[in-house]
Amino acid sequence: MTYEGFTPHAKQREILESIIEGPEKYHVICVGRQFGKTLLAENLLLYYAINYPNSDILWCSPVYSQASKVQKELVRAISGSGIIESNNYSSNEITLRTGSRIYFRSTERYDNIRGLTCTYVFLDEAAFMANEAFREAIEPVALVRGQRVILISTPKGRNFFYDLYQLGLSPDHSNYKSYAGRSADSPYISDEAIAEAKRTLPPKVFKQEYEAEFIDGGGEVFSDLDLITVPQWPKKSGKVYCGIDVGRAEDYTVATFIDQEGKVIDIYRNNNINWSDMVTDIVAKAREYDAQCMVEVNGVGDPIYEQIRSLWPACEPFTTSNRSKQEIVEGLILDVNEKTIRIPDHNLFPSLYHEMQIFTYDYSPKTRTIRYGHPQGMHDDTVMSLAIANYCRKQRRNYGSYQYITR
Repeated sequence: MTYEGFTPHAKQREILESIIEGPEKYHVICVGRQFGKTLLAENLLLYYAINYPNSDILWCSPVYSQASKVQKELVRAISGSGIIESNNYSSNEITLRTGSRIYFRSTERYDNIRGLTCTYVFLDEAAFMANEAFREAIEPVALVRGQRVILISTPKGRNFFYDLYQLGLSPDHSNYKSYAGRSADSPYISDEAIAEAKRTLPPKVFKQEYEAEFIDGGGEVFSDLDLITVPQWPKKSGKVYCGIDVGRAEDYTVATFIDQEGKVIDIYRNNNINWSDMVTDIVAKAREYDAQCMVEVNGVGDPIYEQIRSLWPACEPFTTSNRSKQEIVEGLILDVNEKTIRIPDHNLFPSLYHEMQIFTYDYSPKTRTIRYGHPQGMHDDTVMSLAIANYCRKQRRNYGSYQYITR
């Protein structure tokens, strides 16, 4: 039986033919916005699942919602063909009548990838995945029977995706091949939209998002983090300040303690206990360091602030708005760039290091403003806690305290 796939545009066709006909195992595809990268990968997956029976195929996305979305798209696309043997949204698996099995996973918790042995592996938005997820969980999946590993993404910094892309350009690594595609190569976006983006976006943002160029720092806010990390918790010097970011839903509540010299000396991070216990824990650390605390008071943070302040009076509120968030984040960027701050390294406290690696910005052409935050499905609680702590430190350092003394 013959099944008809999609009609690729010229650049997609060039990439598809090279992957299918070439001998390389690793194919690294770096493309701009609206290139049709996920569509390309989905159809290549179906090509292998149908034409190579009994294949085990892994599809990875950075977050679960993206992987689940692709599974639903594929089911909709082929449900009328009668080729689906079974589809399970609970286990995130599709089995075809060809005997091929497709597993959909995210790299949020990449332990759920371990143990699989697959013939074909697809990484969508690979540049947004942690290095450890690829090296420790995904790469071993294709070591034994792997025929093709397809990594496709817009660029974002210089992590393993960048490293593999460079291998694909090197004549010394014949098992790798790299491809590049600009937004202008795609019919899915107009020339007018690209011209408007070029006119309104910062040059680095345009080069990364539309020209698919690897730029220093990518879309990340913080770069060269290894230059400001320490392998063990330092002793405090002088006054200590604490920034508290209050978690919502599945987010974490984080309290970061930083001394007057800009050294992070301790971090509390939790979301698995009730509020009263978290307040007790944070106040205990505040007392231990005699810390001046600043607490985010938006929404759920309001009552938490009142609870902390009732137990520890050296406490003040911080109201988060787009403007105030930009102010404290850009203050932290400045200190990171000037290396006047020290944070724990990726072994000592991996959550902060990873969140700072992926912390990003979006530029709005309409408002001409930059918004800071985390990629979809990720967290930025430790970054914001650090930014609040650092802001508290600098405010107190710059302005001191005021006392009214009666005589």
